[in-house]
Amino acid sequence: MDSPSMPGLARLINRAARTLARDGDAALRPLGLRYAQVPVLALLRNGTALTQKELAEATGIEQPSMAQLLTRMDRDGLIRRAPNPRDARSQTITLADDTASHLTEARRQLAEIEQRAVAGFSAAEIRTLEQLLTRLNNNLEPERAGSGGNAEATTHSDE
Repeated sequence: MDSPSMPGLARLINRAARTLARDGDAALRPLGLRYAQVPVLALLRNGTALTQKELAEATGIEQPSMAQLLTRMDRDGLIRRAPNPRDARSQTITLADDTASHLTEARRQLAEIEQRAVAGFSAAEIRTLEQLLTRLNNNLEPERAGSGGNAEATTHSDE
């Protein structure tokens, strides 16, 4: 659908994402964490062991970018790598013990930023925004291309 407002919409979404990332980085820095690490932290938070490929697929982060992210997280002592018992060519990744201890505070900090972002919105407006952004993201995901965007809206409040 051609719409003169679409470039403005993309600009506003991009601005909000960049602001959330900047504020998230500032809030997480004292914990030794970065906002870009949040999707990986969320997936590994319950002691789950995943491969780089599984993390990349689950987060939608390209393999080379995921490799760089994990290399930095390993260097900073945030994750542990171990041989993959199912495939000797890969490794499983888990959170380091110290990292897991920071996640409750990280989630609290990010929740405060989210609350600030939606200050003045009603609960119904927040639900609508979540549903619309979920549909927007589903429309943009390559595996959903051509689906008409009819995927059900779901939210992931803890990621």
